[in-house]
Amino acid sequence: MSESGPRRRFSAGTTIEDLKEYMGPFAATLGYKFNTDTEFVDEVLESEIAILERDGDVYCPCRMRTGDPKEDLKIVCPCIPFYRDQFAAMDKCWCGLFIRTHVEDGSDLMGVIEEPEPGTLVDVPVARATDIPDGQGRHVRIGRVDIAVFNAGGAFYALSNLCRHAYGPLAEGIVDGHHVMCPWHGWRYDVRDGSTDHPDADVKTYPVVVRDGEVLVRIALGRR
Repeated sequence: MSESGPRRRFSAGTTIEDLKEYMGPFAATLGYKFNTDTEFVDEVLESEIAILERDGDVYCPCRMRTGDPKEDLKIVCPCIPFYRDQFAAMDKCWCGLFIRTHVEDGSDLMGVIEEPEPGTLVDVPVARATDIPDGQGRHVRIGRVDIAVFNAGGAFYALSNLCRHAYGPLAEGIVDGHHVMCPWHGWRYDVRDGSTDHPDADVKTYPVVVRDGEVLVRIALGRR
């Protein structure tokens, strides 16, 4: 027998405080916090609860659903991972429910809807420094770009996630000093400059800065 109506993904009676407890810690790992305007936060979350009751999930109240489940999952709050570069450029998500951790007054961003021009360099938060131990990597997707971020000896580096041999995921590779070995066939790349001993197979690197315990990758804002 098929279900009628939306499938509920939260318990009946979910409250604003429940959503804060659920969303806050996750947003913090991405370099964001709830807006400092607490009344605004409660208004947005109240709207999301109404959407939850109607549609079965906490879709963003300021985005239109397409009807395509794969596309609509990108606007389930918090949708920060799907729009890292855009939100980093604006210091907030679309509606302003979440703002970057360094922003002191979220009300200053109210009404800000325009992004910088494509090609503008943006420092995008990808992880807390403590979340990537020495000798480990992490895969991050920024817009349409797949990036591997590594901690090598306490310094952080970012390079294309795709090995040029057979497109293996470098973020899952083994770190040996300043080199990462592709987990599929062992091709070695220098995390500092993306170079390899194989001809015409170097990978692109991206500048990395660590600020207030956050790892940020500098990337050109792409077109959507």
